[in-house]
Amino acid sequence: MSNATDQSSSHGDTAFDGLERVLDEWRSKIDRLLVQADLASMDVSDDVRSRAEAVENAWLAAKRRLGDIPTDAGSNLGSVRAGVEKLVDDVRQAYLSAEAAVRRSRATK
Repeated sequence: MSNATDQSSSHGDTAFDGLERVLDEWRSKIDRLLVQADLASMDVSDDVRSRAEAVENAWLAAKRRLGDIPTDAGSNLGSVRAGVEKLVDDVRQAYLSAEAAVRRSRATK
């Protein structure tokens, strides 16, 4: 393996490690959101829970895709990274939607 290949592989690992950390941070946020959903009033709890589950599903898809990277070693790592980043953005959007529902539930109390 050449030095350039070693550097490329190391750089790719670092980039994907960063995505792993981002997903771990989102997991913490999702867990807090699920607690908030449990504490929400009953009339909005179902809406918040549904949105929280959408966030969790998006997170699971991103985590699964990131876990597939070793088996996709021959594929274009740039497109794999872009795909995971898109999934992370989906997590962010779903989280913001669920968080807004929690804020609305608190405002009506």
